[in-house]
Amino acid sequence: MLTKSLAYRIYWTGRYLERIENICRISIIAVNNGSSLDSIAKGYGLKGEKELFEYVRMSLELLRENIRSFANEKLMIEVNEMESRINSPKDNLVSYFSDIISSAMRLGNSLEGYFNERIYNLRMRSQQENQPEPK
Repeated sequence: MLTKSLAYRIYWTGRYLERIENICRISIIAVNNGSSLDSIAKGYGLKGEKELFEYVRMSLELLRENIRSFANEKLMIEVNEMESRINSPKDNLVSYFSDIISSAMRLGNSLEGYFNERIYNLRMRSQQENQPEPK
């Protein structure tokens, strides 16, 4: 059974992952259209480009704290990969944000696979428990 606390953490894991992905997508659009990241940061209520990068990093930290409560090693490896992408050099902003999006998509797919596997195992276990014992 899923506790409220764990369900809360799962929910916020998805929200932080979505937040990181959306910021990166909007930033790519802005860079391709010649806008500055400062304007994107102001849209999020942040002071500037530096604070935008810090916001993405903080979202990752919050995601990591939530995912730690239920994740396996594979998911934590995906989170660490995303962290390395976020901490990579920001020379080419389009490729920087594209790399973060690709790692966010991989983490999302891994999360989906993790929960599909867990639900399948729970269903199988409950069916086996309802079987009569062999004589």
